[in-house]
Amino acid sequence: MKYYLKEEFLHDNNVKNAGNKARNDVEEIVKREGYQALVLSVDNWYEMSTLKAQLHKSKAFGQALAQLKQGDELLIQFPMLHHSFFTTHHVKKAQKKGVKVHFIIHDLEALRYANLDTVPLKHKIRVQIQESGLLGAADGIIAHNPIMKSVLVNKGVAEDKIVSLGIFDYLIPNFQEKTGLTKNQPIIVAGNLAQEKAGYLYSLPEEPAYNLYGVGFDESRALANETYFGSFLPDELPAALEGGFGLVWDGDSAETCSGVFGEYLRYNNSHKASLYLAAGFPVVVWEESALAHFVIDKQCGLVVSSLSDLKENLDTLSEEQYKEMLENAKQIGSKLRQGQYLRTALSKLK
Repeated sequence: MKYYLKEEFLHDNNVKNAGNKARNDVEEIVKREGYQALVLSVDNWYEMSTLKAQLHKSKAFGQALAQLKQGDELLIQFPMLHHSFFTTHHVKKAQKKGVKVHFIIHDLEALRYANLDTVPLKHKIRVQIQESGLLGAADGIIAHNPIMKSVLVNKGVAEDKIVSLGIFDYLIPNFQEKTGLTKNQPIIVAGNLAQEKAGYLYSLPEEPAYNLYGVGFDESRALANETYFGSFLPDELPAALEGGFGLVWDGDSAETCSGVFGEYLRYNNSHKASLYLAAGFPVVVWEESALAHFVIDKQCGLVVSSLSDLKENLDTLSEEQYKEMLENAKQIGSKLRQGQYLRTALSKLK
């Protein structure tokens, strides 16, 4: 049997954000592929002492894995929500009885946070244990892209265990195709608009115009070329978006992607790109991001070094070229809405 680990809290499914769009979509796609839920249910360990929480999570994970038999396969979303220092031990114990354990990576925190002085040592140790120990023990891993794959290989993970996803899927219930898109419509920015993630929004060039959707935007600092539409639930957001391109950009600067979040774009596939493409929009990405390779290969958007160059890039783009990008984006979007990238990656796991 094939299983996926469904991590829950016993008493309150909303404690500490019980789920997000990317994880929920993975669950939905693998269920369609015939995977069964293996439930890991825990009490609210955030209210426990460190030791008690570790033991509680360890016991719950051990009990969940004990249900598996020889020949079973288990897919775990990484990082785990209920990880403990004993997680790798439990995985290896399951493998000894003939269970295959696979991981799909959402985030590698060591790339994102662990070099920051503000991150507590306890957290850095946990990240190191999760990312080296747990991923090292995996039978197979779905990484975002070839760049993330090479990072894992450098950490000591066997190359033949790792499959590249390419891009995250994005399921849209009741999808309706958009019509009448042109290259001269505003640029879409969706997601977390808070200063620490998207500080560049307060220092954009005067052109082009931008349509903003999400949380954390300081409307008192809005620029003349920005229109803020508020925030939406993930499944409602695609229908609300209006514009010509979707922008994937992070950090304080419009000149380059900077800071922790900007640097992280060198390695990860931003889920935001999946939102735009699934909704039918071509994208604008930073030329040094991992996703730039995908966008160039699929010809589904623009690759720029700085947002100061964007106006010129749009001006030199012909309507014919835009239509081609739009058509390519729509074709990829159709695959994303069907979960095709994850289904393909799952089929390549050993």
